[in-house]
Amino acid sequence: MNDEQIKTINNINHIIDEPEDEINKLTTSSSSSTSSSPSTSYISLNNPPTQPKIPITTATTTTTIDNSNNSNNNNNNNNESVLKLNIGGEIYYTTLSTILSDSNSMFYLMFGTGRFNVQKGDDGTIFIDRDGRYFHYILNWLRSKFIPFIKDEAIRESVMNEAKYYQITSLIEYMQYQIASQPPPPDIEKFSQKEILQLVNLSHPNQPIQLPSANLSGLDLSGLNLRNANLRFANLEGSLLKYCNLEDANLESANLKNCDLRFSNISCCSLQRAQLQNSQLQYSSFVGSNLTDAELCDAQLQSADFQSANLQGSNLQGANLLDTNLQNAKVQGTSFSRVLNVQRAKNLKR
Repeated sequence: MNDEQIKTINNINHIIDEPEDEINKLTTSSSSSTSSSPSTSYISLNNPPTQPKIPITTATTTTTIDNSNNSNNNNNNNNESVLKLNIGGEIYYTTLSTILSDSNSMFYLMFGTGRFNVQKGDDGTIFIDRDGRYFHYILNWLRSKFIPFIKDEAIRESVMNEAKYYQITSLIEYMQYQIASQPPPPDIEKFSQKEILQLVNLSHPNQPIQLPSANLSGLDLSGLNLRNANLRFANLEGSLLKYCNLEDANLESANLKNCDLRFSNISCCSLQRAQLQNSQLQYSSFVGSNLTDAELCDAQLQSADFQSANLQGSNLQGANLLDTNLQNAKVQGTSFSRVLNVQRAKNLKR
């Protein structure tokens, strides 16, 4: 028996001594308030014994469920109510559910907790004193949890500042992830293969190519005529230079690590302090070149020609000297530690 039924019974016990017409009146009243499919209870009155059973109708739980649904509908209607926001003079329209989509944001504190008395204008507008030019990024994030990567760094920083002000941590973290995921910007000082080819085609024997300290790393420059080129301090790491003509070129202190220089003419070159570690130098000619203090660790020098070359102070640790021609080469102070096939080197005099 529910509370409503008990209450009805108490009312009846209270009026049990009333005349019969009052009882009939109660019965009529109870019958008229029933729902379409009421449940009926019968209560036997103790006084008098001949008194008939009075039908007591009670409401079903349908009414309670309907009230709950109405309450939920009211909440949904409230969440879908339209807000008019004035952000620094820029007008935006959105819904309360969108504004409340991030429970950690300042908006949730303003509109979702009831702790703040949000002031509205005469037309219902809510004013927020921030830069409205970037608020559409904030609103789009709250709507869909996505914004495209902002390439303009100044705009990106401004949006990040607005996200920090509104305490939208999820947007801040997403933008930081976007920034970290971007490929590194191209090196504006790095030459392309096309640019080098144009320089070579336009060069004149009396006006050799001038590319000191240039970044030429990773380029395919195979077969180019770079005779007399000025490549001092140039970065050629990982470049493909097979069959190149580098005769009389200036490669002093150049970075030639991991380069492929097989079958190239590198004779009479200035290679002082050049970095040639782990380079492929098989069948190349270094005749008469200056390689003092050069780094040739782990270089592949099989069948390379170093006749009359200056290798004083250079480092050949781990290099492969199989059939390497060292006739008349200067090797005073050269490190031959861990050199491979040193016994197979030609004309080596130490």
